[in-house]
Amino acid sequence: MCRMFGMVAATPQSIAPWLIDGEPSLRSLAIADKSGEGNPDGWGIGWYDTEDNAPHVIKEPEPANESPLYEQTAHAVSARVALAHVRRSSGTPRSPENTHPFVSGSWLFCHNGSCSGEHLKEHLQAEFRKSLAGDTDSELYFALLRQYLTSGGDPVEGIRAAVRTVIALGDFSGLNFLLSDGLRMYAFHYSTDPERHSMYLKHNEGSELVASEPLGSGSWEWLPNGWLAILTSTECTTVFLV
Repeated sequence: MCRMFGMVAATPQSIAPWLIDGEPSLRSLAIADKSGEGNPDGWGIGWYDTEDNAPHVIKEPEPANESPLYEQTAHAVSARVALAHVRRSSGTPRSPENTHPFVSGSWLFCHNGSCSGEHLKEHLQAEFRKSLAGDTDSELYFALLRQYLTSGGDPVEGIRAAVRTVIALGDFSGLNFLLSDGLRMYAFHYSTDPERHSMYLKHNEGSELVASEPLGSGSWEWLPNGWLAILTSTECTTVFLV
């Protein structure tokens, strides 16, 4: 099923309270999430810490709860914008290429759910097909989003057009994603089972947070199915997408 976390802050902040120090943490969801199942097929942490919006990514195709590198990275990263992912494979193998987050230029992306990869590939232009490194439907979803976003115009409309294309193809379970360009984060919630593929928002002093399940202490707000949240360093706004 996969679980995700994202943060956008005004100044660099530690991600350790959400990834490893709190309870529950993203690491504990790698052992068992609210479904009672684990997400053991890899982990990844991506972040931005400079003004040029160049993303950094560290990831492994191993369980987060068994990885010294996960613990080291979670404690070391202090960033304005960060996202993290623990993976439960829907059939593709454990490999670095299949591990989230995916990166392209200034974009970082991670996904929770499944969609029709083969049909998605048919809708990709040649340059986006050539960019594929692994064999997950998630990477294809990311490529389709970039294809629409690079056409120019309002990013929200580009995301809406890409999502509607995926929905029209059918054969999907969850289309939840976190997508960032280093300035803002787009968090989308859409699923045939919204409770299973859930998304929550939290306002902290100086930061906006999003996660698949509430992490740490304090209250989180449910992001309704079909809605897109746009997180910046000063606010979180929501838009009905589909």
